Amino acid sequence: MSSKESTSQNGRSHRRTWWLLAALLLGLAGVMGARSYAYGFDGFPGMGLGFHGAGGHKEFMQRRLEKMLDEVNATDAQRTALKNIVARLQTQMEPIHKQHASLHRQILQAFAADKVDGAAIESLRTQATALVEQGSQLVTQALVDAANVLSAEQRQTIIKHIQEHHGRGPQP
Repeated sequence: MSSKESTSQNGRSHRRTWWLLAALLLGLAGVMGARSYAYGFDGFPGMGLGFHGAGGHKEFMQRRLEKMLDEVNATDAQRTALKNIVARLQTQMEPIHKQHASLHRQILQAFAADKVDGAAIESLRTQATALVEQGSQLVTQALVDAANVLSAEQRQTIIKHIQEHHGRGPQP
């Protein structure tokens, strides 16, 4: 490979890295902006979408869980097991959400600096990716645990409900 080809490839690789970083920053900003909007502006709970207020998201999720349990005609034992699974997941996800918020602030601070330190931002990106992976593993385990509590028919009812309420309609 000639030196010219190597330089060209190296330039494309750096551009791709910066585009991916920019996309990550925009994605993180979008997610955190949406969360800020949902949970209240400038620390004023209840001023965002849904007026959940402090702790309101957890209450909202509990109401959604109750509705889903009613929809699948869950037994008392299933209700208890699923509520425990959801409570465990919420407890496990809380520190991940706090760490993610901290990383978001750090990324914004690094981006606002007079001279942007690419290595520092890359380190923060790596940490954010690790948090996403950790959260994904916890959610996956909770789904498996919930699947072991529900019957196949109940799971199909939930899938149908999700498809209909997320704009995808029933799937063939």
